[in-house]
Formats: sequence, C-alpha cells, structure tokens
Amino acid sequence: MNVLIYGNATDKELLIQHMKSQACMAFRLINYLQTDDYDTFLKMLKSNEYEMVFVMMDNAAGMEGVIAVQNLHPDTPVIWFSNDKNFVAQSYRLGVTYFSVKPISDKILSLALGRCQRREEVIYE
Repeated sequence: MNVLIYGNATDKELLIQHMKSQACMAFRLINYLQTDDYDTFLKMLKSNEYEMVFVMMDNAAGMEGVIAVQNLHPDTPVIWFSNDKNFVAQSYRLGVTYFSVKPISDKILSLALGRCQRREEVIYE
C-alpha cells in the first residue's frame, strides 16, 4: 500500500505512530512517501498511484495540495489535516474524503480511515 504524505517530517512520524495503532492498518505493508516541497509533491503524484494521500500542510499550501490530488487522481481518498478550521468549507467543495484540524489523534485518524473504507465500498459496489 502506497501512502503519500504532503507535510513535514514531524507530521509524517506522528502520522505513522497513529497509523500503527489502528487495527485496520496493523498488518498492512505500507510504503510511506513524504515531502514538504510542492514541486516534489507534484512529481510524486504524477509518477505513482497511491491508495491514500494525506495533506498536512497548513493554509493555502494545503488547499493547493488537495487541488493537485483531485486533478491528477480524482478517485484517490484525500485526508486533509490543517491548522485552520476555516478550510472546512473548501474541503467539502473539493471533495476531500476527511478534513480535520490538527493535532492528529488516534480517534480522528480512525474516523478518517473509516471514511476512506466506506468510500472504497461505495466505489466498487
């Protein structure tokens, strides 16, 4: 399973810790790819397929990341964590699978992964 994280290394490590605590992810082989550079993020999106993309950049940088994923991989679930709750309306408009304000917790990640799973079931029915 390939997971792309658009955020800093600290966000990546925190996310991986929370992912390991999730029962639905405990026994999966997950390849985490991470960048905090937008141009690199675009190259990574163009060169690979991902089962899930986490956008963990704040403010407009996060929104631009979401737009890039939606343009290049519209069927890929996007989980967006931001420092600004005012982006919730934009996340809805952009079709984000799950949006939450930082910090990440096990409960929030569980809800986000559950939404991704339900979305997958709907797509493949």
